[in-house]
Amino acid sequence: MIPAAKGGGWAGTSLRVRFALLVALALLPLVLCALAAAILILGRAPAGGAASPFFLEALGLLLLGFALGLTGVVIVLDREVYRWVASLRDAAGVRIGDETRAFASAAPELRDLADRLEGMAGAIVSRDRALGENLIQRDGLLREIHHRVKNNLQVISSLVNLQQRSLSDPAARAAMSDTRQRIAALALIYRALYEGADLRKVNLADFLEELIGQLILTDTGQSPGIRTELAIDALTIDPDHLAPLALFAVEAITNAKKHGLAEGGGRLVVRFTVRGEEAELAITDSGRPGMEAVVGEGVGRTLMSAFARQLGGAVSFCPLAAGGLTARLTFPTPEAIP
Repeated sequence: MIPAAKGGGWAGTSLRVRFALLVALALLPLVLCALAAAILILGRAPAGGAASPFFLEALGLLLLGFALGLTGVVIVLDREVYRWVASLRDAAGVRIGDETRAFASAAPELRDLADRLEGMAGAIVSRDRALGENLIQRDGLLREIHHRVKNNLQVISSLVNLQQRSLSDPAARAAMSDTRQRIAALALIYRALYEGADLRKVNLADFLEELIGQLILTDTGQSPGIRTELAIDALTIDPDHLAPLALFAVEAITNAKKHGLAEGGGRLVVRFTVRGEEAELAITDSGRPGMEAVVGEGVGRTLMSAFARQLGGAVSFCPLAAGGLTARLTFPTPEAIP
């Protein structure tokens, strides 16, 4: 708070009264010079009303009075208005607080303005501090939520794995394994979110590299001789787009492992390309010797088509002349979506 004026006096005088008194004092030299000029002209004017030879001296006195009066007005404005406005500007540029104590001798209107600015600045600082604390707390809660979702998905994946081991039908075991891979991919998304610096976006290159490494492992934790080639353009992507993209990759790579790669392994090429407003994910397998790639009509293809529609894109399957198959997903680049 700005200290109030003690005992009235000049510090308690309003700005309007101050300005009137000081301007009157500043214009006093102009009035005096005008009177002196009039006396000079009237006192030395020749009889008969001829032009006074002292007109130039009187005009000089008037100009001198005007100059002195203008100088006085400028000084008054600087003393009572400009310097206080400049002080308010400087104080607002940092932190009002102790800066406003210099206004103890200012007019009541300016002291009130500085006092209100001090209160406003204090409220802004307090609100910014509270918002910062709320953001930190919110980020902590979001990380905790992502962590718990990931843990729950891992628990579900473990339950599916237990159920898979109890089955004797190979088709049923394969279906349970595919389901577990999809759940694991979703769990990986939430892990990438709470471990990353940004809770809203994920680095796609790092995510796909880890996802592919997770998918090519067998149930025993060993890679069946699959050689991977990755070429992934840099892109940060939000979870709403990452989930269908990741699940598409799961279906395409799972299909390649089942039907496009030899039992002893093979080559798997994953390319993600960003071309302005369009992005493309292409997953190519090397195929099996002596076998032509066939595009099936099973659940995997249905899911990939559904994930492509969810991204607002399209999916295509291109058998290669040398064997193998390319599953290609094209969709609008997330950053280019308005």
